[in-house]
Amino acid sequence: MVRSNAVADFRENHGIPSSIVQFHPSLPRVLPTARWVGTYLVAAALCWSALLPLDLFAQGTGSQPAKVSLDFNEIDIPVFARFIGELTGKNFVLDETIKKQGGKISAFSPTKVSPDQAFSMFVAALEAARIAVVKKDGNLYQIVPMGDLPPERGVFVYKLKHANATDLAAVLTNLVARSQTVAQITPGVRPPIRPLTEFEAPVQVFADKATNSIIVSSTKNAWTHIHAVIHDLDIRRKQVFVEAVILEVQVDRLRQIGTDPTQVLGAGKSGFLQGIGGFNRAPEELASVAQAISGVAAGGATGGAVTVLNTVNVRAFMNLLMNLTDTNILSTPQVLAADNQKAKIVVGENRPFPTGQAQGITGGTLVTIERKDVGVTLELTPQVLEDDLIRLEIKQEITAIAENVAQTIGAGSASIPVGPTTTKRSMETTTIAQDQQTLVIGGLVRDNITLSEKKIPLLGDIPWLGWLFKSQNRQTEKLNLLVFLTPHLIRDDADMAELNARKARDVNSLQRDNRIEEPTRLKQDMLERLEPPAVMPQGSPSDRPSRP
Repeated sequence: MVRSNAVADFRENHGIPSSIVQFHPSLPRVLPTARWVGTYLVAAALCWSALLPLDLFAQGTGSQPAKVSLDFNEIDIPVFARFIGELTGKNFVLDETIKKQGGKISAFSPTKVSPDQAFSMFVAALEAARIAVVKKDGNLYQIVPMGDLPPERGVFVYKLKHANATDLAAVLTNLVARSQTVAQITPGVRPPIRPLTEFEAPVQVFADKATNSIIVSSTKNAWTHIHAVIHDLDIRRKQVFVEAVILEVQVDRLRQIGTDPTQVLGAGKSGFLQGIGGFNRAPEELASVAQAISGVAAGGATGGAVTVLNTVNVRAFMNLLMNLTDTNILSTPQVLAADNQKAKIVVGENRPFPTGQAQGITGGTLVTIERKDVGVTLELTPQVLEDDLIRLEIKQEITAIAENVAQTIGAGSASIPVGPTTTKRSMETTTIAQDQQTLVIGGLVRDNITLSEKKIPLLGDIPWLGWLFKSQNRQTEKLNLLVFLTPHLIRDDADMAELNARKARDVNSLQRDNRIEEPTRLKQDMLERLEPPAVMPQGSPSDRPSRP
């Protein structure tokens, strides 16, 4: 017995899946004669209507739309689209690619849903198969692969809180440029799946300096990833406050300190020198000298020209150097720098240096000059590492005018000005320190030559014979340049308030020590604002009088 051709024709004409017809129990499996064809067609139509959702052709009562139950497993997309079209009254146009490739989708609803909900389930099922439904005019919809769907673009603005718009725009532009690479696709080979870090081209990033904002022109999908990157980069950066003391001290004095500090300061000048015996310290071993002075164990180690001292050693060493008459403090700069931002301090003079001369039309001499900074220059670039460690890139330079070098060549009217001669001492290093840990950089030694003359008035000025009544002394001393650096990590507003309060106390202490007149009302207000507010117990009135 064979199945009737009429059943196959009916199934093909109506797009009924063969499994539905073959396994439904209400369909007869054998047709003995052709006279049963009409009866079979009627039965098949009834069975097909029975296979559809029960309430497909039920009319809604009142204003409520009809509800259906969806139970489709691996159904052809054209069949599902025709069912949704009859249910909702929408018209669908299938893309040729979908017709050729085919495809099946599934949709289940344990409860009855409205036609609009059924349409939403249909769209979601297609999206799961990477197929999109695009609305055209009126009730017309087009079903196309998502790869052929033009992305929805927009312009998005992100107002930054902490980062710099120009710098961040450069980072994003570089990131987008690296991800938007053109891949060679071989015909007939499926293109590779792009990772989520790739952006849909084209993506344009702009920076608005006036409002410190980032402007992005891209698709919504790309903006989602870019927004996450901007949010992670727009964070408050830590700051580093660096206190520096740059001074010169005679090498002989350092050697004398290491041998017997009591002879340098004299008896009774400093109480912490009691109980110190004899020491044999080289002038470069700053940690050992500081240990001998303070009488406590050194808080760090020496390596090369950088020495790490603890707080007690630094205080003792600095107190000793301040009491020496042979110590010359060149500068005490203090600077606040953001993480990974260079800070520069210049303390000195802008001196003229002749660079050339020419004969003028009127007979005079024209001299061209160039001005240069002469003094102390300190450049710092802090970088905050893990565990509150601070990496410091230090560049320090000291230039001075050589006093004993002639500034002209020749004599008399034939002399030519060449300008002053400068001495230069520079140092570049990178080191890592902890928060509030003091670094001492030394080893920059220079020779200071002093010429002195003693003579008997008038007799010492006699040519040739004057040497019998005068004498000259040439003294050379070595000066060691020491740089003390103490970084303070500023994490948040509380650390900044603590730093301001400490500086306010330093100003008050300086005024008391030097007997400076009382500050004006304005200065007093500024100092009071720097002080942290006192925590008053609840319910207790403040004793401070109210300001007018």
